[in-house]
Amino acid sequence: MNYNGRKYIATMGPFEHSTEREFALTVNKRAIHDCSDINQLKPVALNLLQGWCSMQTAFQSIMLENIELRQTLDGRDRDLKAAEELMIQAGNTIEQMRCERQSMTAMRLPWPFG
Repeated sequence: MNYNGRKYIATMGPFEHSTEREFALTVNKRAIHDCSDINQLKPVALNLLQGWCSMQTAFQSIMLENIELRQTLDGRDRDLKAAEELMIQAGNTIEQMRCERQSMTAMRLPWPFG
């Protein structure tokens, strides 16, 4: 999978069903298996469709949160890199100023002993 120009390996599954989900799956399977009339099948089909739509909505929300989190982390990494560069630049400037002051002091006092 490619994201922001980087390659990522994404794997999914195997997924474990919760006890509640297993129960709902068993109940719906039994209802479909025992159904002999279209009118009996409609409520089961609508129930399954509603459950599927709810899971799709939840899945989409999780994916959007994941994307937002990755973007936030990428921004944080860029900010940390910029801060590190500023710290290095500040350290270099301080070192340069220290050397200049040392040179100015050496020019005023030609002899190290005063």
